[in-house]
Amino acid sequence: MDAKKKTLLAFGLGFLWVGLAVWQWGAVKEPIRVPLTNATGAASASQLHKAKASGLRVNLELLASARTQREATFTAPRNIFAVPSPDGTLPIGNEIVQESEPNPASEQVLRQQTAVAELAQYRYLGFLRMGERRKKNKNIAVLSKNEEVVVVKVGDHLAEYVVLKVITPESVTIRDTGARVEHTVPLSEEAPAQQ
Repeated sequence: MDAKKKTLLAFGLGFLWVGLAVWQWGAVKEPIRVPLTNATGAASASQLHKAKASGLRVNLELLASARTQREATFTAPRNIFAVPSPDGTLPIGNEIVQESEPNPASEQVLRQQTAVAELAQYRYLGFLRMGERRKKNKNIAVLSKNEEVVVVKVGDHLAEYVVLKVITPESVTIRDTGARVEHTVPLSEEAPAQQ
């Protein structure tokens, strides 16, 4: 389809929309106008009777007695999914269930603290640069934990959840994927003690 046909089609659609708008404008009826009347003075007896009959009334005494009756017959709902206590009884209220449930936030903090302590045991002894080019440059880090020396690349696992993330000449970054904690280990200045 060339530009001339596209232009003609666009103008045709525009004229169609304008025609529909004009047709709808002509079909719309003007709203009905009613003059406002001002009523002053005392209300008639029939208007007062209609106002009283149509209004809702609340019996407050009946409402209060129903509330006390509901409170007297209320029993705490039983949790059918509750785990029984060692003595075989089931917890009745929410308070017992809340005490028995472990706090996930405190567990996460505890897991992160143990992961940081675990990651702090690693020492960065040095690195080797393999390859001449920048793109094919594969640095290898030499790390130690306690008496064990490990030679690893970026992405290698040091332990089950511990992964080497970044190697630089000054430091390495290791990540505990289970606790989602990162730890940067600076280059160790002191030589490892030999026995």
